[in-house]
Amino acid sequence: MTTTNEHATAEHTVTEHEHGPNCGHEAIKHEDHMDYLHDGHRHAVHGGHYDEH
Repeated sequence: MTTTNEHATAEHTVTEHEHGPNCGHEAIKHEDHMDYLHDGHRHAVHGGHYDEH
């Protein structure tokens, strides 16, 4: 049996681009936070980087 990591670390850091209400990326509600559609995948802030969902 193999397991899959639900959240992979994205290549972008928060210092490179900060997602938010006026960042230009579509916001998508995901459980208790917002993800941002970025280059065909969703980013969620996690520490100093983004997780891909």
